[in-house]
Amino acid sequence: MKRSLLLLTVIAGTVAASTRGPIASANGKLDEVLANMDKAARSIKTIQADMRQEKRDRQIGGKEVYAGRILFSHAARNADKVRIDYSIPQGQVIAVLGNEIILYQPAINQVIITSRQAQASKNQEFSFIATPYKSVPELKSQYNIVYLGDEQAAGTSTSKLELTPKARSSVQKLTLWVNQSSWLPIQYQVVEKNNNVTTFVLSNMNLNGNIPASAFKVTWPAGTKIVHQ
Repeated sequence: MKRSLLLLTVIAGTVAASTRGPIASANGKLDEVLANMDKAARSIKTIQADMRQEKRDRQIGGKEVYAGRILFSHAARNADKVRIDYSIPQGQVIAVLGNEIILYQPAINQVIITSRQAQASKNQEFSFIATPYKSVPELKSQYNIVYLGDEQAAGTSTSKLELTPKARSSVQKLTLWVNQSSWLPIQYQVVEKNNNVTTFVLSNMNLNGNIPASAFKVTWPAGTKIVHQ
């Protein structure tokens, strides 16, 4: 559940070696990137994209892979809608409808229903990536942000940012690769305190297309076990 919710929050937030310049230049570039991101986020009404997630477990080795299609719709603050239809694992669906979060797992005939607040209290990073509409001052108040340089990621030119939580968190750091055309994050890396690393990549992104409200409704067969958290 935690891995799926972490993926969801990152997606809804929409996300060569880098070089560092002089501090003044880097700070100026950081402000420029954040301003562009803020402006782009305000223009976004819908996002449709393919996503891929890979998690590497440093303790036991190996990796887990998830993939699917994400739909995002912004109506008002705290009223965003998100749905991910998974191809890996096949048939799994996770959705946010305002404050409610739904995870449907057909393989085990189960639905988990929880809330943004419940998950934010467990994962402090959730409060940032749950929405792309957080103001820059609010972002700076919660994270130490460093501009790491420009580099190619997911086949496009990006600006790379590293975010370190100021408050206690299960996450060591977040790294964002921000597309320099759309100014939206298209790749994310989350490093946890236990050094596990999860990477998310968005591709085939379509912005501000029409998505009917019915596309976000999640249904399941009679007899499915429902768990409230």
